[in-house]
Amino acid sequence: MLRLFVCIWIPEELKEKIVNLQEEIRNIPIIAKFVERENLHLTITFLGNIRDEEVDSLKKKLDMITKHIKKFKIMLSGLRVIPNEYYVRVLGVGVKDSEKIIDLIKNIGGSVGGKYYETNKLTLCRVKRVRDKKMLRNFIEKNQNVEIGNFEVKSIALVESVLTRSGPLYKTLHKFELQ
Repeated sequence: MLRLFVCIWIPEELKEKIVNLQEEIRNIPIIAKFVERENLHLTITFLGNIRDEEVDSLKKKLDMITKHIKKFKIMLSGLRVIPNEYYVRVLGVGVKDSEKIIDLIKNIGGSVGGKYYETNKLTLCRVKRVRDKKMLRNFIEKNQNVEIGNFEVKSIALVESVLTRSGPLYKTLHKFELQ
């Protein structure tokens, strides 16, 4: 069994701004698990455990779907707080100009299954405990309109996630180029 998901990898040129934002969050007294620089991505669908013999069929489905999808641009901006600023479990960055990414998510998720959400975000960290709620609310207010930048989505990836004590290890199994 392989633990798989489909994603859009964040380009290197945007990672520095994202990591800087994460560093600001680290200055707030919270306990959180931060997404590592090399793991920054936008999830299209989380497939979960897939049997080895099903992977080739999955690749073929994804290949057929991506042959009909054109490259598109998206903007990463706006702090996302899930579920809300009074009970924070995830801090992320929103995806703007996202009509095409919503179509991509519906198309792929509808075809290959898994867990997928039409409202997409780039996860910065998963919050376990907040020690200073006022400081966190000030950070949220200050960064509600944060702008990371835009990029062209040229491909999607089928990724294996191996859970380890030190965090997940991601390995791209296959990259699907958009038209």
